[in-house]
Amino acid sequence: MWRDTLTRLFPAIANLETHCYVVGGAVRDLILGRAPADVDIACPAPLAAAQSIGKKVIRLGDQEHLSAYRVVLGEHVYDFAELLDHDIDIDLARRDFTMNAMAIDLASDTLLDPHGGQRDIDARVVRMVKASNFDDDPLRMLKGVRMAAKYDFTLDAETIDEIRPRAPRILEIATERVIYELSIIFSSGRLRQVIDLLRRTGLDDPLGLRLREVHADDVSLAGSYALLVDDPRAFAERWRWSESLLHDVLTLRSLAEHHDRIALYDAGEETARQLPALLRALGRDDALDFPDFSIRPLLTGNEIADVTGIAPGKELGRIKRALLEAQIRGQVKTREEAERFTLAASA
Repeated sequence: MWRDTLTRLFPAIANLETHCYVVGGAVRDLILGRAPADVDIACPAPLAAAQSIGKKVIRLGDQEHLSAYRVVLGEHVYDFAELLDHDIDIDLARRDFTMNAMAIDLASDTLLDPHGGQRDIDARVVRMVKASNFDDDPLRMLKGVRMAAKYDFTLDAETIDEIRPRAPRILEIATERVIYELSIIFSSGRLRQVIDLLRRTGLDDPLGLRLREVHADDVSLAGSYALLVDDPRAFAERWRWSESLLHDVLTLRSLAEHHDRIALYDAGEETARQLPALLRALGRDDALDFPDFSIRPLLTGNEIADVTGIAPGKELGRIKRALLEAQIRGQVKTREEAERFTLAASA
């Protein structure tokens, strides 16, 4: 049953030796009734297994931290990793959460679930396999928050109790790994749940987040940071945000205080459309007077110069900007009105 389903989703599985195991996320997703995006396979000889299904094998990791070999066949992604100590029980016992510590034995076509992952999925609980596994990779603490937010599960109380004293160790993790988890967490559309989990696990303080009460969940990534970060520039430097993310966060913070048509237009449609959810989260009115973001000046700089006789320079730029703002406000709608406006503005 399991093998047939997996083979239908990932056809190359049919060509694998039967001592391979499908592990982790693909098994979890099948039980959740979701189609897995890729498949992780644990086996004694991962390179040989990868080469058996594809000519091009991508090595993941480096000499010291080799994690897997990847084969991409069309839309299907296969990742092969070595079975820990060549023992599936040991391998599963070293994983992060019970819902990820299941495997399908391709030889016997059976589900291996030694830690109660299926039980916890049914109960909608994210539960650690064992506390010491957080010490192997402290990022798993943040991953627990991510898993709970992504699937709208609860985070097991004992798991939270084991995370709290370890929370400062999140700073030992490479910045790019932490910010990747945070990007998923704050894009989950479950901001109130995320805030509660970050507070209860104690991860908020080492991450430099200022948690607050919010009144909405559907806040964007940039909107979440605008709410929960005191100093976006310092935070951006610490966690290596992209310039575009920092720009959006700063713009949203500004728009939250002042959002007339001109400010919304200057922010750009993609950023401005994130504002209503941010205002709802703040408990404020989210009704906005959005401008027509497609508006462009009815006259070019050269045309304004011809109409007014003003040479190119700061004054001409001022008039062009004033014309654009008049259009955004709906005060100027035609070319003739634009010409009259620029003449008046130049007087």
